Amino acid sequence: MSLKSKKASDQRKINEKMQRRKKELLDDLPLFTYIICEGVKTEPNYISGFANLINNKYRDMSSGKRIIVKGTGMNTRSLLSYARKQVDKEFPQATVVWLVYDKDDFPYDDFDNTQFSAETRRDARQYKVAWSNECIELWFVLHFREIAANTGRDQYRQILKQYFNYEKNQSDIYDVLKDNSTLAIQRAKRLYASYGDLPPSQRFPATRVFEIVEELQQYL
Repeated sequence: MSLKSKKASDQRKINEKMQRRKKELLDDLPLFTYIICEGVKTEPNYISGFANLINNKYRDMSSGKRIIVKGTGMNTRSLLSYARKQVDKEFPQATVVWLVYDKDDFPYDDFDNTQFSAETRRDARQYKVAWSNECIELWFVLHFREIAANTGRDQYRQILKQYFNYEKNQSDIYDVLKDNSTLAIQRAKRLYASYGDLPPSQRFPATRVFEIVEELQQYL
């Protein structure tokens, strides 16, 4: 009898622990998040690395995906308008919308106003931005070294090739970079803060991709 009682007691403890763990996960479910990227492949490939892991982790506790990532090929000026329309159609339960985009060759005003318009938008959702000036490869480079001066997108790609066989639109880019994410965040924060109150177009080089990465990492 004592053996059976002990086994029953152990099972109750296991069940209670599992229930507590399940409650903790339910309390900390990721917000329904819609991430819309200016680029068609590079940015979505990278961000989807986070999203896929998070969606799989919470799959049994949520009906459907918590995070959706979409590549568009839109320019910066039209990205916010497009995101507002598409989120209502594709992911109406989303409470957070991220815009991921590059400066590239777009006019300064368009680049600056995209951030201003997104962050001052007042509706049922919160809009956030994760831009790079001038391109996402700056964020990738920061996983390996500091960058303090503008070297241009072509040079960023050459730097990346010193560390791995980098290719534009690389499908496994998340896996290549993930182990150095903490270093990249620290470097990107220092770089971004070094410009004080300058507008986005004058922060060159700089990136705010570290903000979306920090937000997603807390759910991994």
